[in-house]
Amino acid sequence: MHATARPQLDLLAPVVRSRLVGADQRHLAKGQRTDWGGRDCLHLLRSGWMAQFRTLTDGRRHVLRFLMPGDLVGVTSQFSGSAPAPAIALTDARVATVPATELIDPASAAALRQFCVVLAMETMQAHETLLSLGCLNAEERVAALLLGLFERAWTRDLVSDRGLRLPLTQQDIADALGISPVHTNRMVMKLQRTGLIRLKAEWLQILDGPGLEALAQWTRPMAWTRGSDRGPKPPLGRTVRRILVVEDDQILALQMQAILRSLGFEVLGPAGSLETGLRLAEDGDVDAAVLDVRLDQGQRVFPVAQTLQRRSIPFSFMTGYSDPELDRFQAPVLRKPVETGSVAAVIKQLIH
Repeated sequence: MHATARPQLDLLAPVVRSRLVGADQRHLAKGQRTDWGGRDCLHLLRSGWMAQFRTLTDGRRHVLRFLMPGDLVGVTSQFSGSAPAPAIALTDARVATVPATELIDPASAAALRQFCVVLAMETMQAHETLLSLGCLNAEERVAALLLGLFERAWTRDLVSDRGLRLPLTQQDIADALGISPVHTNRMVMKLQRTGLIRLKAEWLQILDGPGLEALAQWTRPMAWTRGSDRGPKPPLGRTVRRILVVEDDQILALQMQAILRSLGFEVLGPAGSLETGLRLAEDGDVDAAVLDVRLDQGQRVFPVAQTLQRRSIPFSFMTGYSDPELDRFQAPVLRKPVETGSVAAVIKQLIH
């Protein structure tokens, strides 16, 4: 995948990533707007989708960028002096915020260089947007937007079966592409009629990747032209141990997934909600599980733990807090932030 598709968090040094990931978070409900609170901080989208926008005096809105987990807001502000554009949460979202002075040392060339890389990637994305708006017709713009979102979602492990949850309304797409919602609807329907995509109930599936690329004047190879980026699949009669992960913070979920894969395990999920975790715990073919205790909307993961107990599947909790209810399960506990060594030790304890 192209460098511009990667989560911006990945472009930063480990110590900076650790500080952002460990920062306090605030929850934004779907539809809630944020003005970020000035230009003195950097913000990391931990989970959910958001849209940054500008509004004209007559009320017309233009969506500047769609934000996914791992994206940063406020880097440009540290060098331009202007506040970041406001944003609206397209789903429930969580944002971590850290004062820029704790992350950027003006006297350090290495520190400045990593943020210059982020700025360079943002500039490349802006150039692609300008090219789309200036040269492509409406149908081509929609195709290019969907490919770009798919590419970015792939790097965040949000894609399965060539599809992803796309929480964008036709108004959101229209405001990003400079066309009317009615025309957006026509173009989406046309892409579906020609068999390029399927979009139903916020689920976008790419049916004909090469065809969509040709329509969008797309120049980069996508996942379906290069084979899977996720490594070889286990053979029939599975020999690779499979671990269920339930974690609602998508950054931590990706971290846990990467650790488990580096240890030679296959990952089921990660499940980002109690409902999904329960479904996978009930029906999934798993050997063990790692369960985040506190999930969104005040839910706890204990129903999943009870389901696994009933199926005699070993599991570990994962939390940064103390919780007396953990004692009744007599399961090992991983303390956040997790590291490869601690994960390996717990999995070895679960799978003898």
